Amino acid sequence: MPRFPSSNARTRTQPSSSPSLSHSALPPPRKRLCAPMPYSRSTLPSELDSSCRAELLASEQSFMRAITNRAGEEDFASQWAVTAHRATQALEAGLLSTATQEVFWTVSRRIHVVATRLSALEDQAAGIADKGLADAQSFLEAQGSTAFTSRQPASAADSPPRPRPPVPSQPTDLLLAPYRRWFLDHFAFPYLTAADK
Repeated sequence: MPRFPSSNARTRTQPSSSPSLSHSALPPPRKRLCAPMPYSRSTLPSELDSSCRAELLASEQSFMRAITNRAGEEDFASQWAVTAHRATQALEAGLLSTATQEVFWTVSRRIHVVATRLSALEDQAAGIADKGLADAQSFLEAQGSTAFTSRQPASAADSPPRPRPPVPSQPTDLLLAPYRRWFLDHFAFPYLTAADK
Protein backbone atom coordinates (compact mmCIF):
# COMPACT_ATOMS: atom_id res chain seq x y z
CA MET A 1 0.00 0.00 0.00
CA PRO A 2 1.51 3.36 -1.01
CA ARG A 3 2.27 5.76 1.74
CA PHE A 4 1.24 9.34 1.30
CA PRO A 5 2.27 12.13 3.60
CA SER A 6 -0.25 13.15 6.13
CA SER A 7 -2.05 16.45 5.69
CA ASN A 8 -0.06 17.94 8.58
CA ALA A 9 3.32 17.26 6.93
CA ARG A 10 5.00 19.97 4.92
CA THR A 11 5.59 19.12 1.32
CA ARG A 12 7.55 20.85 -1.35
CA THR A 13 5.56 22.06 -4.31
CA GLN A 14 6.70 20.87 -7.68
CA PRO A 15 6.94 23.30 -10.57
CA SER A 16 4.06 23.12 -12.94
CA SER A 17 4.57 22.70 -16.61
CA SER A 18 1.51 24.72 -17.50
CA PRO A 19 2.12 28.44 -18.05
CA SER A 20 -1.03 29.50 -16.22
CA LEU A 21 0.04 27.73 -13.06
CA SER A 22 3.66 28.86 -13.26
CA HIS A 23 5.06 30.99 -10.48
CA SER A 24 7.29 32.92 -12.79
CA ALA A 25 5.40 36.13 -13.30
CA LEU A 26 8.72 37.92 -13.44
CA PRO A 27 11.66 36.90 -15.61
CA PRO A 28 14.31 34.93 -13.73
CA PRO A 29 17.13 37.05 -12.35
CA ARG A 30 20.32 37.20 -14.33
CA LYS A 31 23.18 35.51 -12.56
CA ARG A 32 26.61 37.09 -12.68
CA LEU A 33 29.49 34.70 -12.59
CA CYS A 34 31.88 37.12 -10.88
CA ALA A 35 30.12 40.12 -9.45
CA PRO A 36 32.58 42.86 -8.49
CA MET A 37 32.78 43.73 -4.83
CA PRO A 38 31.75 47.27 -3.99
CA TYR A 39 34.74 49.63 -3.62
CA SER A 40 37.12 47.04 -4.99
CA ARG A 41 40.16 48.25 -6.83
CA SER A 42 42.02 46.55 -9.57
CA THR A 43 45.12 44.73 -8.46
CA LEU A 44 47.25 46.29 -11.19
CA PRO A 45 48.55 49.70 -10.17
CA SER A 46 47.55 52.48 -12.47
CA GLU A 47 50.01 54.87 -14.01
CA LEU A 48 48.74 57.66 -11.74
CA ASP A 49 49.19 55.45 -8.69
CA SER A 50 52.80 54.57 -9.47
CA SER A 51 53.74 58.13 -10.45
CA CYS A 52 52.11 59.47 -7.29
CA ARG A 53 54.04 56.97 -5.16
CA ALA A 54 57.29 57.92 -6.87
CA GLU A 55 56.58 61.63 -6.32
CA LEU A 56 55.86 61.07 -2.65
CA LEU A 57 59.08 59.15 -2.09
CA ALA A 58 61.06 61.76 -4.05
CA SER A 59 59.44 64.48 -1.93
CA GLU A 60 60.62 62.77 1.23
CA GLN A 61 64.19 62.73 -0.09
CA SER A 62 63.89 66.38 -1.14
CA PHE A 63 62.72 67.26 2.36
CA MET A 64 65.75 65.58 3.91
CA ARG A 65 68.07 67.46 1.55
CA ALA A 66 66.28 70.75 2.23
CA ILE A 67 66.63 70.48 6.01
CA THR A 68 70.30 69.54 5.85
CA ASN A 69 71.52 72.42 3.69
CA ARG A 70 68.68 74.91 4.39
CA ALA A 71 69.02 76.29 0.86
CA GLY A 72 66.09 74.60 -0.87
CA GLU A 73 63.42 75.00 1.82
CA GLU A 74 61.20 77.31 -0.24
CA ASP A 75 61.55 75.15 -3.35
CA PHE A 76 60.61 72.09 -1.34
CA ALA A 77 57.63 73.83 0.24
CA SER A 78 56.15 74.77 -3.14
CA GLN A 79 56.88 71.31 -4.60
CA TRP A 80 55.36 69.56 -1.55
CA ALA A 81 52.20 71.66 -1.77
CA VAL A 82 51.67 70.55 -5.39
CA THR A 83 52.50 66.89 -4.65
CA ALA A 84 50.27 66.73 -1.57
CA HIS A 85 47.37 68.39 -3.43
CA ARG A 86 47.70 65.96 -6.34
CA ALA A 87 47.91 62.92 -4.02
CA THR A 88 44.90 64.14 -2.03
CA GLN A 89 42.81 64.53 -5.18
CA ALA A 90 43.78 61.03 -6.36
CA LEU A 91 43.01 59.63 -2.90
CA GLU A 92 39.58 61.26 -2.80
CA ALA A 93 38.84 59.95 -6.29
CA GLY A 94 39.77 56.42 -5.15
CA LEU A 95 42.60 56.07 -7.66
CA LEU A 96 45.36 55.19 -5.20
CA SER A 97 46.17 51.66 -4.16
CA THR A 98 46.35 50.74 -0.50
CA ALA A 99 50.16 50.65 -0.64
CA THR A 100 50.31 54.16 -2.08
CA GLN A 101 47.84 55.41 0.51
CA GLU A 102 50.13 54.06 3.22
CA VAL A 103 53.14 55.72 1.56
CA PHE A 104 51.20 59.00 1.40
CA TRP A 105 50.26 58.79 5.07
CA THR A 106 53.78 57.78 6.16
CA VAL A 107 55.58 60.48 4.17
CA SER A 108 53.09 63.15 5.26
CA ARG A 109 53.44 62.12 8.89
CA ARG A 110 57.24 62.07 8.78
CA ILE A 111 57.43 65.48 7.16
CA HIS A 112 54.93 66.87 9.65
CA VAL A 113 56.74 65.48 12.71
CA VAL A 114 60.21 66.61 11.60
CA ALA A 115 59.05 70.05 10.44
CA THR A 116 57.09 70.63 13.64
CA ARG A 117 60.03 69.60 15.82
CA LEU A 118 62.48 71.74 13.83
CA SER A 119 60.16 74.71 14.11
CA ALA A 120 59.88 74.24 17.88
CA LEU A 121 63.67 73.94 18.21
CA GLU A 122 64.21 77.07 16.11
CA ASP A 123 61.77 78.95 18.35
CA GLN A 124 63.63 77.73 21.45
CA ALA A 125 67.01 78.68 19.94
CA ALA A 126 65.72 82.14 19.05
CA GLY A 127 64.40 82.56 22.59
CA ILE A 128 67.73 81.49 24.09
CA ALA A 129 69.63 83.84 21.76
CA ASP A 130 67.34 86.75 22.63
CA LYS A 131 67.71 86.05 26.36
CA GLY A 132 71.51 85.80 26.05
CA LEU A 133 71.64 89.08 24.14
CA ALA A 134 69.47 90.80 26.74
CA ASP A 135 71.61 89.38 29.59
CA ALA A 136 74.84 90.51 27.89
CA GLN A 137 73.45 94.00 27.30
CA SER A 138 72.29 94.33 30.90
CA PHE A 139 75.68 93.11 32.18
CA LEU A 140 77.57 95.57 29.99
CA GLU A 141 75.28 98.40 31.08
CA ALA A 142 75.84 97.48 34.72
CA GLN A 143 79.63 97.47 34.25
CA GLY A 144 79.63 100.80 32.49
CA SER A 145 82.98 102.05 31.22
CA THR A 146 84.96 99.42 33.15
CA ALA A 147 83.46 96.57 31.13
CA PHE A 148 86.26 96.56 28.54
CA THR A 149 89.27 97.23 30.77
CA SER A 150 91.70 94.57 31.91
CA ARG A 151 91.37 93.40 35.52
CA GLN A 152 94.96 92.08 35.81
CA PRO A 153 97.75 94.37 36.96
CA ALA A 154 100.19 95.31 34.21
CA SER A 155 103.16 93.66 35.95
CA ALA A 156 101.40 90.27 36.14
CA ALA A 157 100.46 90.37 32.46
CA ASP A 158 104.08 91.03 31.38
CA SER A 159 105.73 88.38 33.57
CA PRO A 160 106.56 84.95 32.07
CA PRO A 161 104.60 81.93 33.27
CA ARG A 162 105.84 80.30 36.46
CA PRO A 163 107.71 77.03 36.14
CA ARG A 164 106.03 74.00 37.60
CA PRO A 165 107.49 72.52 40.76
CA PRO A 166 109.40 69.28 40.22
CA VAL A 167 107.49 66.05 40.66
CA PRO A 168 108.50 64.33 43.90
CA SER A 169 110.19 60.97 43.47
CA GLN A 170 107.94 57.99 43.78
CA PRO A 171 108.67 56.11 47.03
CA THR A 172 106.44 53.29 45.87
CA ASP A 173 108.89 52.35 43.12
CA LEU A 174 111.38 51.09 45.70
CA LEU A 175 108.70 49.30 47.65
CA LEU A 176 107.22 47.52 44.65
CA ALA A 177 110.51 46.51 43.00
CA PRO A 178 110.65 42.97 44.48
CA TYR A 179 107.09 42.26 43.43
CA ARG A 180 107.70 43.53 39.91
CA ARG A 181 110.81 41.37 39.68
CA TRP A 182 108.88 38.28 40.85
CA PHE A 183 106.09 38.97 38.33
CA LEU A 184 108.58 39.24 35.47
CA ASP A 185 110.32 36.03 36.55
CA HIS A 186 106.98 34.18 36.70
CA PHE A 187 105.35 35.82 33.70
CA ALA A 188 104.08 32.51 32.24
CA PHE A 189 102.12 31.71 35.41
CA PRO A 190 101.83 34.89 37.50
CA TYR A 191 99.85 33.37 40.39
CA LEU A 192 101.26 32.62 43.77
CA THR A 193 101.61 28.99 44.66
CA ALA A 194 101.17 27.64 48.18
CA ALA A 195 104.94 27.62 48.62
CA ASP A 196 105.26 31.28 47.57
CA LYS A 197 102.56 32.43 49.95
